[in-house]
Amino acid sequence: MRSRTRAGGRPIAAPLEAPVPARDSQEATRRRSVRWLRAALAAAAVAASTAAPATPAAAATPHDDTPAADRAYVANATARTVSFLDLDDRAVTHTVAVPSGAVDVAVSRQRHRAFVTGGSGSHTVTVLDTERARVVRTIPVGARPEGVAVSRDGRRAYVTNADSGTVSVIDAFRGRVMRTVRVGSFPKGVAVSPDGRRVYVANLLSGSVSIIDTHRDRVVATVPLGTRTAAYDVAVSPDGALAYVSTGNGADAVSVVDTRAATVLDTVPVEAGAEALAVAPDGSSVYVSSGFGNEEVSVIDTGVGVVARSFRVPGGAEGLALGYEGRQMYVATGLGSRSTVYVDTETDRVMGSTTVGTGPMSVAVEYEPEPMAPRAGTQRHVHWKTAPKETDAR
Repeated sequence: MRSRTRAGGRPIAAPLEAPVPARDSQEATRRRSVRWLRAALAAAAVAASTAAPATPAAAATPHDDTPAADRAYVANATARTVSFLDLDDRAVTHTVAVPSGAVDVAVSRQRHRAFVTGGSGSHTVTVLDTERARVVRTIPVGARPEGVAVSRDGRRAYVTNADSGTVSVIDAFRGRVMRTVRVGSFPKGVAVSPDGRRVYVANLLSGSVSIIDTHRDRVVATVPLGTRTAAYDVAVSPDGALAYVSTGNGADAVSVVDTRAATVLDTVPVEAGAEALAVAPDGSSVYVSSGFGNEEVSVIDTGVGVVARSFRVPGGAEGLALGYEGRQMYVATGLGSRSTVYVDTETDRVMGSTTVGTGPMSVAVEYEPEPMAPRAGTQRHVHWKTAPKETDAR
């Protein structure tokens, strides 16, 4: 990877603690109220179940996700730890040591598990129990596990093994590798489609995206992104119609891939740099971290297909995660730093930061779903350069 400096040669600033707007406090209070109400309803259900025998249809499912916790998990590469953050109080509640390394992290909310990749020199994925904040298993995978993603139903985890050129398909329930799929050279980022049918892998040295059919666990298409292009990260639109891939090695950009046709629709230059990606819940925006010690996050407006704005994250901008309804963004500040920064996505204002372990590179969020959210497939999705139009679910 190449290194960069900020424009003007200014030194990288230390993380700053910005005052918390009143709106943010009100949002935290609202979420606590929702959690209290759901807990009260759950308690009432338990009381009712003791008064009358439960029918098979009403029997409780183990490891359900109600009530869910507003938490984030930060992989601290230099410290080799994972920090557990309470997002309401903005405090670290637990720190778990991961001796094999902590480069990327993904969460299976249904199973209360976090999967942590070790990176360079490692051949394992560490599994954490997110309820008890402890290591429960170490899974052997390929050489240099880098990226990790979990399917929406929590059943599968997918790990890119950079030095092996493979993806390990992990059964999240049993904690073991089911299959190993060969992809491109030095696979880095990985993302699962919302319906769980496809997995997209960014191959750094191949400059391509491998598309895996999860039913057969094999590559069904490979999308080249251009000559001498390095593919770093990948993210998928809410309806699965588009995949966004951050690229570098000369000209930083985000490639837009039509997932049905397996072709590149467009390429958006990103002057500030392109590393980690996050897509807004309605598909209207794609957030791109500058990475490599820089402090910018660029925001692509998918309705017009250009970078519409950017904002600065003191300390650095590496890993990204969107929280509750996409209203807040959590940014890991990278090597040489030790903070996670909170950003209001409506105003692009930094709301504060929390000190974590050294070298935070990735962040994953476990958050409550909106109680009144529409059913999957009924919400409006923004497609590439067609913002005013309504589209059917795919």
